[in-house]
Amino acid sequence: MNHILVICSGNICRSPMAEGIIKKIISDFSIPDTMVSSAGLSAYDGEPASEYAIEALEEIGIDIKSHRSRRVMKQDLDEADCIYVMTEQHKNVIIDAVPETENKIVVMEIADPFGQSLAKYRLCCAQMVDYFKKELAVDSL
Repeated sequence: MNHILVICSGNICRSPMAEGIIKKIISDFSIPDTMVSSAGLSAYDGEPASEYAIEALEEIGIDIKSHRSRRVMKQDLDEADCIYVMTEQHKNVIIDAVPETENKIVVMEIADPFGQSLAKYRLCCAQMVDYFKKELAVDSL
């Protein structure tokens, strides 16, 4: 089983969006033996995804209403085969805490839309769709 972990700061905007997008790609293209989860470096456990994150993904047929935030744990990092992070800062925090994860981390460079307009969330969503279509070698979503 291939385990993909997506990490952002609070696990209410970018990483749940990315998790939803990856899960849809995995389902639509029947990518076998792949598990996806998300977490935040400074997340409060149990928070829902942001309203605009939910709305931006609903517009492309992805439902993340049931998402609840959680803080990343060392076990998550150890068990992941690939760790997608949104910024270089996220990567540095993880490597400082768990140096052996360095070769599993991929930096996406996706700006945080938190506190901004729905248009910014749509842009973030579009960037992630494009990114993961290329990363997972698929044509469309």
